[in-house]
Amino acid sequence: MGTDTKRAARQRSDLSRIKAWWRTLGGDRFAVLPPPNRSRYTQSDGHEDAAEMFAVRGISTDASFAYWHWQSHDAFDRDGDLTGELYLHWGGDHATVTAGLGDGPDGYRIVNGGPQGAFRLDRVTAVDGDGLPDPEDAAGVRQLLARLDTPSLRTAEAVEYAAPTPAEERWLHDRLWDLLPGERPAAEGTDAPATDATDLPATAPATDTPAATTASPQEPAAPDLTAPDLTAAARFVSPLEHRQALTPDETGRLLAAWRETYAGRLSTWSGWAPVLHALLRQEHPDSWDVAAALGPEASYVLAAHPSPRSLELLRAWALSGNGSAVRGWYRTHRTLREPDPHLAARTLSGELTAHTAPETTQTALLDALRTAEAEDRRTAEAEALRTAEAETDARRTADTGAPHTAEAATGARPTVTGRGAPADAALPLLATVRYATDDRLPRPLRVAAAAAARDTVERVREAAGRLPAAEAADALAAVERYEAARDDLLAGTGPDLTGYEGGLCDLYHHYRTLSPADVRWLRGRLADPSTGVQGIAFCLELLYAHGEAGRDDLEALLPRWKKELTKQYRTTYTEWRHPLTTLTCLALDLDHPAAADLLAWWAKPKPLWKNPVRLLTHLGAPDEAKAAELWEFIVSDGHDTGHLMTWVLLRARLDATHPLHVAERLIGDPAVREYVLHRVLIGVADPAQPLWHYAIDPRSHSWWRRAQEVADDPRLTDAARAIGLKAARDHHILRYPAQVRPVLTEGELADARAWAEARADRPAAD
Repeated sequence: MGTDTKRAARQRSDLSRIKAWWRTLGGDRFAVLPPPNRSRYTQSDGHEDAAEMFAVRGISTDASFAYWHWQSHDAFDRDGDLTGELYLHWGGDHATVTAGLGDGPDGYRIVNGGPQGAFRLDRVTAVDGDGLPDPEDAAGVRQLLARLDTPSLRTAEAVEYAAPTPAEERWLHDRLWDLLPGERPAAEGTDAPATDATDLPATAPATDTPAATTASPQEPAAPDLTAPDLTAAARFVSPLEHRQALTPDETGRLLAAWRETYAGRLSTWSGWAPVLHALLRQEHPDSWDVAAALGPEASYVLAAHPSPRSLELLRAWALSGNGSAVRGWYRTHRTLREPDPHLAARTLSGELTAHTAPETTQTALLDALRTAEAEDRRTAEAEALRTAEAETDARRTADTGAPHTAEAATGARPTVTGRGAPADAALPLLATVRYATDDRLPRPLRVAAAAAARDTVERVREAAGRLPAAEAADALAAVERYEAARDDLLAGTGPDLTGYEGGLCDLYHHYRTLSPADVRWLRGRLADPSTGVQGIAFCLELLYAHGEAGRDDLEALLPRWKKELTKQYRTTYTEWRHPLTTLTCLALDLDHPAAADLLAWWAKPKPLWKNPVRLLTHLGAPDEAKAAELWEFIVSDGHDTGHLMTWVLLRARLDATHPLHVAERLIGDPAVREYVLHRVLIGVADPAQPLWHYAIDPRSHSWWRRAQEVADDPRLTDAARAIGLKAARDHHILRYPAQVRPVLTEGELADARAWAEARADRPAAD
C-alpha cells in the first residue's frame, strides 16, 4: 500500500472521524482535553492534565471537562479503527458533560454511564430482520458477540448465558465454519453426511483407550487441513460453547489446529478454555493430555467437569501452591468425596499443611469454603421459598377448585430472594469472623480467617444492629470471640506478598507503626529466599522508613541483588520504591562496604530502566552535593518519579526538621510543578512512612488520613493546610465512598463527612 493510500485510509478511520468531531466540542463551562499520549495513562493523569490546561488557558477551575486516556485508546487498532467501545472519562458536573458531548459524531452513538461511570462511544451498526449483522461488518459482528458473551446470571460457582435464537446459533456456526478448513458439514435436514471427528488427523490418544492402534493402509487419508485463523475463531467459539453448542466435528478441527499452531504454549490462545470445556464434555480421548499441558490455568475448567482424573490433577497443582487449583480441588472433592463443606475443608487443609504448601493456599481454601457455604445457603433458601410457594398454590387450588400458581396469577415467576439486604450483606463477613474461632477447622484455616476478618469485623458489628434480636446477639457474640482470639491467631503473620500490588497498598495503613511482631515478620520475609521482588520491596521499605532496617537485613539480601534485584520492577502504583533503591540507601546509611558496588552498578548506563530512579538513592547518607544534584533535576522539568519527594526527605534530614516544613517552603516556587508538590506535601506528612504512589490515591485510607493531618496541622501555613483540605475534599471517601479500600464502615464514613462539614467554611487550594 502506497503512502497516499495509507494516508487516505487513516483519514477514513474511526480515530480520524472521532478526532474531527472532538475538535468541535467545548464551550461555556465545558472543555475537552486533546487526544492522549502515553503520559496520560490513568484517570488521575487526565485530571492533572485538565488542571494544567485550565491554568494555561485561563479556564475557570470549576469548569467541566471530558477526555480519554491511553488505556482507553487501546480501543483503536493500528489503523485507527475501533475494536471496542471508547471510554470517555470526565470531571465536573455530569449534566454539563452530557450536554457537551451530545449524541456523538455522525454514525456513532454514546452510552451514558451515569454520574459515577464513563461515557462509551461506539459505531452505529445495521442488522437484518433476525437482529444479525452483515458478517463483513466488523463493528456489527463485534457488538453482537459482546451481547452474546454477556452472562444472564453469574454466581461464584457458575455462569449462565441466555439461549440464542435459532438464527443466532446458525449464524455463529456459519461464521466459525467460514474459518475452519476442510469439507463443511451439510446443513440440518439434508441427507449429506456431516464430517465425523474420526475423519480428522490422528492425535496422540490416551494410553488407556482402545483407539491407540496403528491405522491400516486401507483407511482413507485425513483431509489436508490448512490452519484456520484461530484468533478470529476464538470469538465465535466462546458464545457457542457457553451454550454447549460446539459440535464434536468443530471441536476436533479446532484441537488439531490449536495443537499445531500453539505447540508448547497452548494457553496463549484466547479460545483454549471453551475448547477444553467441549473436549471434556464430549469425553474426547485427548482431553487429559491437553489439560495437563495447560497446567493450573485449566483449574476452573476441570472443576466444572468433576472426575477422579480432574481431582488428581487439581490436587497436584494445589499442593504446588496454586490458589485457583485449591478452589477447584475443593469444589471437586466435595462433589466426589465429601459434600460436607467443613469436613472437606479440614481434609484439604491437612493435606496442604502436610505438604508444606504456601500459606496463600490456606487463604484460597478459606475462600472456597466461604463461597461453597454461601452457595449452599442460597440454594437452600431458594428451595424453601419454592416449596412454600408450591404449598400455597396447592392450598389455593384446593380452595377454589381451579389451578393456581404465582406465575399464572402475575404472568411472571416470582423472584427468589433470601433473607433481605441487611442480612445478606452481613452473612459473608460474619461467616469469616466465625471461621476464625470455629474449632471444626484446623488452625491454619482459622489464621487465614482471622487475617481476612481484620478489616471487616467492625462492619459485622454495625450490620448486627439491623438483624433480628436473636441473630444480632449471635453475631455480636461471634465478634467478641473473634476479638479475644485475634491477636494470638495473627501473631507472626503478614499479608500475601505475591498478590496484586494494590492489595498491599490497601493495607499499608496497618503498618504505620510497627509492633515487635511486625518487625520480626518483616525481617523473616527478607531472610526467606523464596520472597520475591515485590515482597522484598514492601518489607524493606517499611523497615527502612521506620528506622528498623539493619546490617543483618542488608546482608541477607546481598547474595541476591545482582541476579534478582537488578530487574525492572514498576513502582508507579505502589507506596514503596524499587527494592534496589532502598537497599542502596540502607547500605549508604550503614557505610557498608557493599555500597561501593551498588553505586558502581547505578553509575552504569544499562539497564535503561534504572535511569529515571537513580537519583532516588541519594536519600541514603545525604549531603549537600546530593541535594544540589537532585534539585538541578527537579528544576530541569524532567519527569518526576519520586525526585521531589526524595529531595524533601533528604533536605529534612540535613536540616534536622520535619519534611512538611521543607515542602511548605516550596509553595509558590515557579520551578516546582504545583501538582507534584501537593502530592509530596501529603506524602511526607509522616516521615516514618512516606507514601511513594505516583499521585494522591483517592481510594486509600493512608492518603485520606495524611490529607486530614496536613489540613489540621497548626504548625503549617494557611497555604499548606489549604492543600491538605483540597486533597481531603477530592478524596473518594467524600465523593465516591464505595470505591475506598478497605471498604469503609458506616462510622468511618459518618466521621469523614462530619470532619469535612466542620471545615466547610475554610478555603482549599485551587
